[in-house]
Amino acid sequence: ALMPDEIVRPYLFDRPGHYQIRIAGSLSKCWLDHLEGFEISTTPWEGYPEVMQIDGWLVDQTALAGLLELLTDLGLVILTVERRE
Repeated sequence: ALMPDEIVRPYLFDRPGHYQIRIAGSLSKCWLDHLEGFEISTTPWEGYPEVMQIDGWLVDQTALAGLLELLTDLGLVILTVERRE
């Protein structure tokens, strides 16, 4: 069942969530250590020869923003960000 937006936003924003992030290319070993606890795989996807998929739980959306900022600061191209239930 769909929930009205005014219910969904506060409910999901501060809650832990399982996220799947896809980036073009790959991370060096030293940065992979920062992603301890995440499941990481590299595979071709949608015409990209090498896509790194990062799967795991984040405590809230602020943590997600921090991870995306790190990936952006590293100059990586973020292809998809998906909240999985």
